[in-house]
Amino acid sequence: MSTNPICDTVAERVALGEPLGEHEEHAGHCARCKLVVEMPAKLGATKHEIDPGLGFAARMTVGAQQRVTQRRRRRVAAALGTTVAAGLVAVFFVTRPPAAEPTNNVSTEMPVVDPTLEPATDAELKALVDLADVERSAHLSANWRQIKKPLSPYRKLLQGVVTP
Repeated sequence: MSTNPICDTVAERVALGEPLGEHEEHAGHCARCKLVVEMPAKLGATKHEIDPGLGFAARMTVGAQQRVTQRRRRRVAAALGTTVAAGLVAVFFVTRPPAAEPTNNVSTEMPVVDPTLEPATDAELKALVDLADVERSAHLSANWRQIKKPLSPYRKLLQGVVTP
């Protein structure tokens, strides 16, 4: 079935609510166009109210509650995702090793030893080795009798002071 381009134009003008103009004569003779032109008048003549049916308010309330719940879930998921992303960025910056210092001014030559310095004696080296012995040095404790003895005059001075 082929359609006439004039019939299509008439249907388009009726749908848009425009006047038919030069196609009014065609709409008076064509059966198809007559039906299209009369359709808005017939639809306007029907005067019954549209009944949404039983339970319309309940259906609308349930639908609205579902949308609110769905939006809340999306907000929580978005907030959680944003928090995780920010945490990952923070962990990345905290655990990242610092950038290497530029080594432009560092000399690769051996340092020159000052000839005026005297070499360390055996006694000095032995003292350094003894100080480097961490296990023995960690177990040493102070002799509190020797420490308390020089502090005894200050104790007499503090006896007259009232503490708050």
